Amino acid sequence: MEVDGMKEIFQRSVPLRNAKYIKYIGDGDTKTFPELQRTAPYSIEKVECVGHIQKRMGARLRKLKTMNRGKKLSDGKSISGKNRLTDKFIDTITTYYGNAIRQNNSSVSDMRQAIWAIYCHYRSTDEEPMHHFCPIGDTSWCKYQKAVATNSASLLKHKNIVPIAIMD
Repeated sequence: MEVDGMKEIFQRSVPLRNAKYIKYIGDGDTKTFPELQRTAPYSIEKVECVGHIQKRMGARLRKLKTMNRGKKLSDGKSISGKNRLTDKFIDTITTYYGNAIRQNNSSVSDMRQAIWAIYCHYRSTDEEPMHHFCPIGDTSWCKYQKAVATNSASLLKHKNIVPIAIMD
């Protein structure tokens, strides 16, 4: 029904209103946009809603958690529970993911770096700091990069909220 309604709106926009809808804000629906491209009397560009992209990340992490419930990870513990892949941690990751997209929407490479910074930052340990994607300098949100900028990185101790077995 949604597909038919959207097709009708796009097909009658020029004859009725003398207007073209050149951008389509997608919500992740895989049927509507291809059908619009096929039937619309003019070209349309799809614009993804960051909120929906962020929501899909959270949904996939929750699905991963559900699918692996009861299975033991490399550290012999399950995926969920205290200091594991909790709903609160999933919400945090998805918020940072959405922010990385929004704050870097003009550069795909910067966006990619910001997204990888989230994973690497949480994956870091004292033995293996992985802050190469985090912003550098003393104004960085990353405490490790701030410590490097002030020559005090050797004093910094990582707080491993989420074990490596979860991040891997």
